[in-house]
Amino acid sequence: MSPVPVALLGRYVLAAIAGVGSTVAAALAQDGVGRIPVRVVAGKLVVSCDASSPSRRIPVNLFVEFETACGMQLHNRAAAGLRIETSDGRAIPVTLHLPGFELVVPKREHGDEPFLEEFTKYHAAELGENAVVGVIGAEVLENYHVVFDVAEGVMELSAPRARDTEPPPVVEGTTNVPITLQGGMAWLPVRYGDGQPAALAIGSARYDTWIDATVCDERGKPAGDIGPLTIEGGIDVAKFVALRPEEVILVHPDSVAGVTGLGFLKHFRVEVDRTNRLAKLTQRARAEFPEADLAFFRARVDEEPEPLLEFLAAHEGARLAHEAAELLLDLSLSEDPEADAIQVALEWIRDTTVEDLRATRLLDLMTGLADEGFPRWVVAAGELAIPSGRDDRYPEAVHNVHSKMGEVLLAGGEGRRAWRHLLSAAFGIPEDGMVNLNLGRYYESEGRYKRAFSRYVQASIKVESGPAAIEALERVQPMLPDEDPFSVDLVERMIEGKVRGFGTATRFEADEINFAGRVALVEFFTNAYMGDGSRGAIGGALGNQGLLGHFPPENVAFLSYHLFEPNPDPMVNALSDHVIDVRGIERPMHLINGTAAQPGAGRWRDGEEIYNRCRKAIQLALLEQSSYALKLDARFGADGALSGTFTIEGPERDELDVNLILAERAVLFPGKTEVVVHRMVARASLLDAVDTAYRPTDESMAIPFTVDLGAIVQANVAFLDELEADGGGSVVRMSTAIDPAQVRLVGCIRNARTGEVLQAIQIDPEGPEERTQ
Repeated sequence: MSPVPVALLGRYVLAAIAGVGSTVAAALAQDGVGRIPVRVVAGKLVVSCDASSPSRRIPVNLFVEFETACGMQLHNRAAAGLRIETSDGRAIPVTLHLPGFELVVPKREHGDEPFLEEFTKYHAAELGENAVVGVIGAEVLENYHVVFDVAEGVMELSAPRARDTEPPPVVEGTTNVPITLQGGMAWLPVRYGDGQPAALAIGSARYDTWIDATVCDERGKPAGDIGPLTIEGGIDVAKFVALRPEEVILVHPDSVAGVTGLGFLKHFRVEVDRTNRLAKLTQRARAEFPEADLAFFRARVDEEPEPLLEFLAAHEGARLAHEAAELLLDLSLSEDPEADAIQVALEWIRDTTVEDLRATRLLDLMTGLADEGFPRWVVAAGELAIPSGRDDRYPEAVHNVHSKMGEVLLAGGEGRRAWRHLLSAAFGIPEDGMVNLNLGRYYESEGRYKRAFSRYVQASIKVESGPAAIEALERVQPMLPDEDPFSVDLVERMIEGKVRGFGTATRFEADEINFAGRVALVEFFTNAYMGDGSRGAIGGALGNQGLLGHFPPENVAFLSYHLFEPNPDPMVNALSDHVIDVRGIERPMHLINGTAAQPGAGRWRDGEEIYNRCRKAIQLALLEQSSYALKLDARFGADGALSGTFTIEGPERDELDVNLILAERAVLFPGKTEVVVHRMVARASLLDAVDTAYRPTDESMAIPFTVDLGAIVQANVAFLDELEADGGGSVVRMSTAIDPAQVRLVGCIRNARTGEVLQAIQIDPEGPEERTQ
């Protein structure tokens, strides 16, 4: 790849194209050096900067990892905010606005998102207002002359040096060390105490300097205290840091000793000149060997709890004390999951956590213990967390502690004790789905069905509790003889006012001026997991709700198809897969008469604007005349089968298709968007082929059909099973049944080439109204 020219921007400009096989682009600066402030936060080297695309610019924190084999990793949420992918999946370059210059990275990579999120949560005070969203790695930094001056809080980047023709000058206090380049990393030559040579990679991804555990075992020093590890030129790494034994999966012709960490870099200014294969090390701080670090490495050798307890007692407040406490818990659980020693380990985890994060840390621990099947210790951890709740930097942490304790106690049969914790949680987080679900379960177990029903209703609108809550509503409702039978309409009435909604003050009234006889078809493409209750699919859903309320069914027909991204929901099916593919749908949208695309997503407050834009497009469509007339008759028989005839009348033309779709007017599914009731969900085609060619006789074509709703349900569930088996993601098995009382049929004739709908019709079948599959 040839160099890419860039324009001067500000005082310093450096631009690089990062990635495998990339080269440094033009590097122009006043003095040739960009000096970037860096800081060590919880053992990670952090740089603060702005990241931008052609459309957005956001402030971020990034890890600097000199040895990590990546260009730039970026969290999905940051990538979405920057809009750095086109609709067809092509990458848009990202510019990092570092202090003094800019880096241009053509493509981001995926990083360890859970770790980034957890790091930000626990270290937000040190990081400031912005989250850590990614990593600058070796494939970017290898293009530069790099200087780490961690003691001064600075990293320097400049263009690669010209090749020297003379030996490097000798500067007092600086050691010139020849380096090798292997696997994108820079390696220092080192020797063990017995004179055996090896290579030590220069790294900045972690605090400890790692020594390969195999090397330690071969020397009979499993704690890493192998004696001298001397860099060529006389610097003994082992005088400055305790070497941490770990499995080092790297390759070097001279054998791998390990990788340096920030603890070592804090003692030296390290300049890496890749062009001349040279590193210059200048000592910044005197050697003070960290005895406590070595004590921890020794304590963990035998993988027994007792040495760790001795370490914690002797080294209170040590840097690695919290890690020791967590290891103590793991080993204690493995040794005897019922031993009282586990309580001691939990107390050490509490005591080695900063005071304003104790409830938060113990809450995360409770979640892990619950997942691993240790309910006794979940409750014990909760009891330790509650006294710290008032001082925690996250006020909701203590309420979630009460919630988790209530959930575990309820499952263990301690209903009254669980109820007290759940009520405490409900005072702090009254809308939490799991709190309301578990309170409902408690009241149901006590025979207090009305209270249970009320709590289940509140739980039904949250994604984490909705499926279980809706099942519970169906179970409890028969215990309330004064209530209407369970149905989607009942739930919709119960949650009114608890979820966002959009109603219109006007109703379209057709006349000779505003309606020319062509019924419009509005197809809404959405997904129950896109965004949340503030932005995403919620904006389109609210606009769609307004349209359904404004236009009568005899003038406008509606269908909704569920997309497969970001995650498939239970309303995806073979029909939606076909329609999305044939129409080339790549994002949420409203499609008016098959051709006029309008927005299908946005912020919740954008719902009215989306409604207005679609309404105007529909009104224009209603002014169009049609050469086709449609008639649709359908009825449920006594056996539950749906039968009828779809008749199309009009001239035969090339490339005309007819569609006949079975939809449900309302389907319950609480997704991330906080939309609970999904409208006009397309369930299946009632024709042998979704797009059936129009072949009339005497300008008329009648298509009889008979369908069993149970067969449709089975086919849709089989589709979800196949989707999962093919790696398409896990899908909740809910809302797959079809309620005959909610069935609506939608038919249309369209231009097969352009997709334009020439006429549409929708009807509700006749027959038994109360029947479920």
